Amino acid sequence: MNNLDTSVFKFLEHDKSIFKIVTKTKNEHFFIEKWIVHHLNILKGTKLIIFDNMSDDDYVLSIYRKYKDNIIIVKFDMYMDKIHMANNFLQLYKSLSVSSKFFTIIDSDEYLYLYDGDKVIKDNSIVKFLEDNADCNFFTPCWIENLANNEKLFSFSPLNLSYFHFSKPIINSKMIHIFETALSKYECPILHHTQQLPILTYGKTKTKFLLAHLKNLNKYQRIKSNMQKLSSVKVIKNESDFYTLLNGDINTINGSWRNYVIETRNLIENLHFFEKFNENETIELCDNGVLKFTPESYEQEFKSLMNSDYFDLINFDINKVDINQHTTIRSCMHLLQ
Repeated sequence: MNNLDTSVFKFLEHDKSIFKIVTKTKNEHFFIEKWIVHHLNILKGTKLIIFDNMSDDDYVLSIYRKYKDNIIIVKFDMYMDKIHMANNFLQLYKSLSVSSKFFTIIDSDEYLYLYDGDKVIKDNSIVKFLEDNADCNFFTPCWIENLANNEKLFSFSPLNLSYFHFSKPIINSKMIHIFETALSKYECPILHHTQQLPILTYGKTKTKFLLAHLKNLNKYQRIKSNMQKLSSVKVIKNESDFYTLLNGDINTINGSWRNYVIETRNLIENLHFFEKFNENETIELCDNGVLKFTPESYEQEFKSLMNSDYFDLINFDINKVDINQHTTIRSCMHLLQ
């Protein structure tokens, strides 16, 4: 692991708790304080773990200082999503597993809630819920994205199970040995989206959580986020490089990174260039935690989804799966259609 102080892992092992929340971020001017406050309210005394990709934004650094007693900052200089790859960060996962019963790795524009059947909760009762459900292998939240320029309205269609496949799971620490086993047998396991989990994590799950993704808050947020991503993979060195790239030839850039440049060009040209959602299929997240659905009939369908086992949602039958051929949940999805 390059340019990473691994001594922090030993520190984490001695910081015992029921639940640990990890994020990775860089110069997250828009969300970092809101994200810290939201998730500290859940943990109540347990420190948040922030993998910081060499932030140099003065405001961000001031927030780190403000909450220094409540957060653990781990500086690292590499592509941010490598944190999800077990062969790079297996020691992190091991440290989390020996110091907590559950953990999750989410982004700094994502906010975790527990659904109690009537409203969503964002307090320490989440930790109690996890402690009471220690027999679950993992939880897969319903991962919803906000509509453009609105942090209360989120797209939702109950027929779309990608909300769960692409969500960020809350992992039971007893599952970590499966990642070690997977590393010895096949390709690098990825702890990022639910469908990327090793097939050997099959077992009891729940979908009681909501993960609100404020992806489309404003165009300036997205432009800056794209710049940070390109910087983390060394496509650009600084902001000046970024704006030079926007006006230059991008055909030599890897396809996935090229898409960030194309999206940024479109954002600059068109204020309303965001994810296109059906505004007649939404969840409104009210300040008191109550959810309002459009159409209203979606409320019962949402409740049904949120009281399910993830594998039940996709009609998963472990007897159909040859684990010598299918190594992740996603790799055997074609058997479940």
